[in-house]
Amino acid sequence: MNFVASVVILLGFVAQQVSCLSATQIRNQIEGYYNARSYLDAVTLATEGSYQALALQATQDALADNSLKNANNVKNYFVAACIHYSTNGVGGWMQDTDYCQWDGIKCYNELELDPFTSIEDLEVEQQKIVDISLREYGVAGTWPHETALLGDHLVILELRDNAYLNCFEYDWFIDMNTLQYLLIGGTAWDANGIPSQLGYLTELDQFHASDTNWSAGPIPFEAFEGLNKLTYIALDNNEYVVTSEEDALAPFARLPSLIRLYFENVRFQDENGNKVVPPLDFLTDLDSVIETWFDQTEFSGGIPNNLPASLRSLKLSYTGISGNLNALLNTQANLERAWLNHNSLSGPIPAAIATKHDRLVYLYLEGNDFNGQVPNAFCDLLVTNGGTLRDLGANENECGSGCCTCSDDACGNVVDVTDDASTDAPTAAPTPVDVTVNPGTGFVVCFSGSSTVEVENVGAVKMENLAIGDSVRVGNNKFEPIYSFGHKDSNSTAEYLRITTEGSSAALEISPDHMVAVEGGRHVPASLVKKGDLLLIVTDEFASVTSIKKVMREGAFAPFTASGNIVVNGIVASNYIAYQGSEYVKIGDMETPFSYQFIGHTFNSVHRLAVMVGITGETYTPEGISNWVATAHQMMSWAVGQNGCISSLLIALVLVLLLPLLVFARLVEILLCSPVAMAVVVGGLGLMKYKRSTKKVV
Repeated sequence: MNFVASVVILLGFVAQQVSCLSATQIRNQIEGYYNARSYLDAVTLATEGSYQALALQATQDALADNSLKNANNVKNYFVAACIHYSTNGVGGWMQDTDYCQWDGIKCYNELELDPFTSIEDLEVEQQKIVDISLREYGVAGTWPHETALLGDHLVILELRDNAYLNCFEYDWFIDMNTLQYLLIGGTAWDANGIPSQLGYLTELDQFHASDTNWSAGPIPFEAFEGLNKLTYIALDNNEYVVTSEEDALAPFARLPSLIRLYFENVRFQDENGNKVVPPLDFLTDLDSVIETWFDQTEFSGGIPNNLPASLRSLKLSYTGISGNLNALLNTQANLERAWLNHNSLSGPIPAAIATKHDRLVYLYLEGNDFNGQVPNAFCDLLVTNGGTLRDLGANENECGSGCCTCSDDACGNVVDVTDDASTDAPTAAPTPVDVTVNPGTGFVVCFSGSSTVEVENVGAVKMENLAIGDSVRVGNNKFEPIYSFGHKDSNSTAEYLRITTEGSSAALEISPDHMVAVEGGRHVPASLVKKGDLLLIVTDEFASVTSIKKVMREGAFAPFTASGNIVVNGIVASNYIAYQGSEYVKIGDMETPFSYQFIGHTFNSVHRLAVMVGITGETYTPEGISNWVATAHQMMSWAVGQNGCISSLLIALVLVLLLPLLVFARLVEILLCSPVAMAVVVGGLGLMKYKRSTKKVV
């Protein structure tokens, strides 16, 4: 009897291990999801040609009778398939069953799990989608409500800058219990103002809906009621309907954790279409706010008294405010950055502001109607006098004290009417097309032709006018010659990110994959930079990003220098690009310790060694890419564009086979470029030889 029982148990165990889900079981599971949720319609699963029916069929084809897949896989795969078919195709998806390896999808990081989680549970958790990031993927169509099936584990939904991606109903938000990042700026998501269902997202930390069709309606209190963890809001370039001036922005006052509020170029109107100009009084109720930017949003009255003690950065350029600056004295705040330029402020500039706000870094007052001069007290705050103040701007006739670092338009805060933030909301989605965009593997561009660099003993020179051999600024008081152009094409037109930083009159125009220098000596792709991030500038200091816009520009240039850096429009940028939209080379979801800056600089060691021995010839492909890098670029672009397993294998092979050779070339370059290092190596070899010869004599 014991033998029989043992056999039964063993057979049961084996059956459990090889159990598979049939196509019918998969259909029943998915139909159960629909029947339990009012915002989903089960009829669509049987509607021929619907994205739901296509996703169901794809899930059955991929997972039925697969002993390695379970109900959790079915749910996650089905949602990803819904996204693929409802948005007319995401490049690289649906090519294998491992959705965790698809571009833009990340599954659970085991470090976030309980360390006592069982192996079986760990395997399930690691297959749950927690991050869908499809920024600038060219995704079109309608975002599916089925995303809510991931609501107990999805943390990030990043869809910014997909202009033809829409969504119209939001009852599905009710099941998004873990969502912390909702980033939909630059999409065609549509609602009558801010939908009240936003209030369902009680775990929300960051909310970005600038340049969307979440506009032309109210900002209801219930949309933000209960969002007690929300720290970041960006609603630039929208329009809202309000019932009264006083309540226009009152919903934000109910957010206890709000740290950053970006509300630039926003218009208000009443239900009859008449313009409404609210006061800034709501600011006094934002107890935790650190940064508030309102450029080009019109307000009535002046700066309110009792600004929050936490406030450090205040932007009110072109807002129409009036009155005097006394409110800056009647506050517990100690401002570090203040843009008050181009308004109707008047009266004297109080000297006590310099004492009250003794950590000021930027203060811009130009374009107002102040009386008298900038007080001498501000001179003591200047960096040149041992203080913190880098830039102090005012009207030229107010700068007699000599404290101003710039005046009038020279401060760089004039609105560029050719590139105004005032843009139309995204248009409705066009006729569906097959979208196969795959960011990170495309055409190299780097910097626009109109970007400028400083050439030694010459001054500012446009990128398109540079030549090999020009000695260009690569850092503070450091110049290096250009030894190559990775890309040089005056005739092309490309899309760039136009990144503006505080205190700068010029903006960096850079391709999304090209890298910029940030804190900690790191280099990250420009596509990862967001408003408020700190970039390294020419003075070896850091400047906060104030705006990021997409622009079309002529020319594509990528000059190479010995250090791998170059200062462009005052910002330190890399010579190189990142192929996976990340700082580090990735094998699957695992980040290697090798940064793209290290890989790019090490790879080009061979070229720099060739230049050192007199091989200076430079030829280009028809697209303007240097033949020194063209083949490697094509191979790497192709490798990262493959499905997850193949791509990971190819990248691993490159690191194992080629990296040691490249590192050796880099070491040779270091020795040749450093007399000290060369002397140490030669001396060491000589000492070793001497010791060996001494031993032989003995």
